[in-house]
Amino acid sequence: MTDELSRPAKLLVAVESKYIGLDVGRTHKAGKKVKVQRSAADPGLFVIWFGKTEIARIPASRLAQTIEYTDARA
Repeated sequence: MTDELSRPAKLLVAVESKYIGLDVGRTHKAGKKVKVQRSAADPGLFVIWFGKTEIARIPASRLAQTIEYTDARA
């Protein structure tokens, strides 16, 4: 993870994830609770965390259609 804090969210659509360091992953259904943070390497991407070793990278332009934040922040 980067220095920026991750925020709790839930998926609005199904998302394909990958395990860190591997080319395999799985599909997660809408409604799954996740953590989301901006990528430190590429600010135009957001990283969705499905635990400690499973992630998905989403472009900033698609973030609003992919997740809904569940914390009270705007």
